Amino acid sequence: MLRLLIVDDSENLRKVIKRYVLQWNKEVEIFEAKDGLDAETILQEQRLEGKPIQVIMLDWIMPRMTGHEFLIKIRSVEDFKEKPKIIMLTAETYPEQIQAIKKFGVAAYLLKPFEQVELAEALQKVTEIIDEVKILKSTGT
Repeated sequence: MLRLLIVDDSENLRKVIKRYVLQWNKEVEIFEAKDGLDAETILQEQRLEGKPIQVIMLDWIMPRMTGHEFLIKIRSVEDFKEKPKIIMLTAETYPEQIQAIKKFGVAAYLLKPFEQVELAEALQKVTEIIDEVKILKSTGT
């Protein structure tokens, strides 16, 4: 089962994303956070329970802790350097976002507003990356 965290300050958008995700795949455990601070707490709690979050859908502009600040913080922790995989959500493109995509290994990027099919394609891409890593680890390569 895929474990996914939706991080966006818009409760309505979180609901839409959740609906889209469950239509894409019912075998997803979904967590929600309204900003980077709440997301960081959920991420740490799930890691400590031995059930790590595998994918984060991360809004760029949020109060208290932005998506960029969240990326800087989690990627500085050894356990979160390469995972979870990040799907960035944003309404606009900024140079800092492009740098963050490269520097922090953002796996996919969705420009708001996005369609259900775009979200499904991003999730498919990210889950294929996760599955590929699992196969490599199991074969010892």
